[in-house]
Amino acid sequence: GDIQHIILRLPEGMHYVEGQSLSVIPPGTDPANGRNHKPRLYSIASTRYGDILDGNTVSLCVRRAEYYDPNTGVADPTKKGVCSNFLCDAAPGATMNVAGPVGKTM
Repeated sequence: GDIQHIILRLPEGMHYVEGQSLSVIPPGTDPANGRNHKPRLYSIASTRYGDILDGNTVSLCVRRAEYYDPNTGVADPTKKGVCSNFLCDAAPGATMNVAGPVGKTM
């Protein structure tokens, strides 16, 4: 599958430590209920110093969620992951809604 190393610049004052997760809220609404998409948790893949060692970035290692029909081998776009595809398709500099960090530390 498609796996992306995604580096996010954190909002001012947001800090994390190893072992925590970050909540990403994808844009748009859930077609099933018309409400905003629910947040998705992703494990933080960087140290508290971030990728550029300034403490203002966080890394996520994201695998694009896709479903392939076992009979045809064709991807079914109606079953693709909302947030993983949003993150993997995001252009550099894109703005995202995040919350957290959450979870215990190592």
